[in-house]
Amino acid sequence: MALGSSVGLSDEELSWLNTWPEAPVFDATDRLVLRYADSITRNVTCSDELFAELTARFTQTALFELAMTTGLAALVNRIHATFLTDVDDRTAARVEGMDVPADIRPKPRR
Repeated sequence: MALGSSVGLSDEELSWLNTWPEAPVFDATDRLVLRYADSITRNVTCSDELFAELTARFTQTALFELAMTTGLAALVNRIHATFLTDVDDRTAARVEGMDVPADIRPKPRR
């Protein structure tokens, strides 16, 4: 979660990711991207309606990059979850200072 700071997400935005539909910090484009990420992560599909909204907002190249980024993130997250991969001290410290639910906090180093 705190890794999002490396792509420019603020601590406030990061703290709202689990409840993004109610978050006052995301604009319409952010919400569209988050809807896509949720859909493709949870359902492994994107509805025709959502796809139409995406194609109205993004170029085909941008959509491809969004799909690849979302898919790669899912792969990396599953590997980390399987092997309980350690996070670096900087990331652990950032998460400790945020309002992050205990069940999604990085696991301590083993």
